[in-house]
Amino acid sequence: MTKLTLTGNTYGIKETLKGLGFRWNPKTKGWTGIFNNDDADELAHRWHSEGVYATKVALPKTSGEVKRYPVKESYIFNLESMHDKIWCLIYDVRENKIALPFEVAGRKINDEEDLQMLLDESELLASAAKSSKSVTGKEYGRIKEIVAWRVNARYNACMASGMSEAEAGRCFEDM
Repeated sequence: MTKLTLTGNTYGIKETLKGLGFRWNPKTKGWTGIFNNDDADELAHRWHSEGVYATKVALPKTSGEVKRYPVKESYIFNLESMHDKIWCLIYDVRENKIALPFEVAGRKINDEEDLQMLLDESELLASAAKSSKSVTGKEYGRIKEIVAWRVNARYNACMASGMSEAEAGRCFEDM
């Protein structure tokens, strides 16, 4: 890709330039656009004989890598804690202590298989976060969703055990 800036006698072709995707840049007093290399070469020469001058800047190639996000240690702790919580939920479902369906971390749980899938997901996310200390945006969003649910569940358990709201509120300090 190439950043192309056209300066000089451009007033008569400004509507054409707008239509091609150029935008006026008051700093350079020219029209700037980003084009593939072949189009940039052609556009750079199209109006040269009419007093339009081109400046081309090659843009760095993108490797196609997905942006990665660092994962806080507290998030990893909460993912591991989620793993333990899911095992408790599986046990409670088997013992008929919890009625189905219910929701966990934004997922509707209809049966034990759904809990197993959530267990697998939390294990994979924790493993990815621990091994590379960074994850994709989609993984990071899901981790934050699980952590928020886990912290909220911990807060509710603290409140139910008789803690003050201030004491229970410390559950949110790692968010």
